[in-house]
Amino acid sequence: MTEELLAALAAEPWALPLLFALVLGDAFLVVIPGEAAVTAYGALSASTGSPPLPAVILVAASAAALGDGCCYLVGRTVGLDRWAWMRTPSVRSAFAWARARLDRRIGTVVFTARFIPFARLAVNLVAGASRVPAPRYAAVVVLAALAWAAYQALIGALVARILPGGPAVAVVASIVVAVGVGVALDAVLARAQRRRGQPMPPDVARPRQDGAMSDATPTGYDEAFLGIPLPLPRPLGDSTMRELPYARFTVLLDPQRRLAAVTAVNIDGATLQDLPRTGDWELDPRAPASEQTGAAVYASNDLDRGHLVRRRDPGWGTVAEARAATEATFSYTNAAPQAAGFNQSKELWLGLEDHVLGYADTTDQRLSVVTAPVLAPDDPPYRGILIPRRFFKVAAWAADGDGATRLRAAGFVLDQSEIIDTSLGALAAPPLGGFRTFQVPIGDIEALAGIDLGALVEADVLPTTTVRGQDAWRPVRAPEDVVLG
Repeated sequence: MTEELLAALAAEPWALPLLFALVLGDAFLVVIPGEAAVTAYGALSASTGSPPLPAVILVAASAAALGDGCCYLVGRTVGLDRWAWMRTPSVRSAFAWARARLDRRIGTVVFTARFIPFARLAVNLVAGASRVPAPRYAAVVVLAALAWAAYQALIGALVARILPGGPAVAVVASIVVAVGVGVALDAVLARAQRRRGQPMPPDVARPRQDGAMSDATPTGYDEAFLGIPLPLPRPLGDSTMRELPYARFTVLLDPQRRLAAVTAVNIDGATLQDLPRTGDWELDPRAPASEQTGAAVYASNDLDRGHLVRRRDPGWGTVAEARAATEATFSYTNAAPQAAGFNQSKELWLGLEDHVLGYADTTDQRLSVVTAPVLAPDDPPYRGILIPRRFFKVAAWAADGDGATRLRAAGFVLDQSEIIDTSLGALAAPPLGGFRTFQVPIGDIEALAGIDLGALVEADVLPTTTVRGQDAWRPVRAPEDVVLG
């Protein structure tokens, strides 16, 4: 009776659409038995003749490729931290595991991950979020899906051919064999990885999310980096801040504003590495999510997640050290909302460190840079936060003169006040010239931002004038407008 029922079900016109739905759903929810379904259909095909084995393989491969492609699009459009389940430790481990491998060999990782349920979900999402080229990704996904479908179906067909007992026995036995093969394969891979000293697969991986370049505690900003003591600037008053050290930079997070009040980074221009962009924006697990401005603020609008510490600034030293440090800059604690569509003024802002590094090349191109939004109480509200109107940057270096080494510094302000409009719940497109960059007396920055800049005020290279207030601010339209000595 059971054998007759299975044979009848296998011949139904909805049998293959059901297989398609199961495999497609398995791409998103690993609890759906996609592998088991393909194996069972292979066994049914071999023992009853329906559905045809080539059709089973083709339908399963099509559903698998479509599911992987949909996961890729999810990662590409919403990133890796939009929903709460993406921020759980086990999922973050899987993302880190996938990211490390995609950085080295995209084709091999996408292909092999198709055979590991949770790994393939992580790899597909990370591939999308990392902007893996779509044509290359699609080609690998199609080949991987076809190989996976053939493998799963042929296991079932082989068991059905070898084992007597009819369709019911063939289906049950093929599923048991497929699961056993999968467990054995996982064990072999894990043992091989331990022997080679490689990180384990996602279920046991332990990624670094704090920017450490090893298992040691991240050192953060180095006050002695320039050879002249330069303490980390701190907000005036008694506001509570969270101090979060990363590789070569530190963030002082204001939990009330959910943004950085201060960031400070050390830059060694002589050993900077030119690395491709890697890393995904994520919350820092050392601070409550409620104290950070996450993905929801930046969704479906004209806001950019503006790096405060630039991605490439801490990226010096060895390649491994530089990569770990640059990826650490993708913490939401190091981001602040900036209007998109920036023009030349903002491009100049992003390149100010490079300009100062060029000037300071006689001192081995070392800089310490402090950057932060100006957190004013009257900033416009938007999605539960206040959008900063201005940002400041102070670059400091050591210079020889008069027989001594002295601290030198230059301060700048970026003003986006003219282009922020939250009256309709969205940001207006920026008009030409909406961003304005100024070189500003560092003492003015201290008063404007409420940050104790200490010795940086006296180290200012901007000539002292009798002009006070914003009349003393020098518009910067090109690098030649910057005063450095």
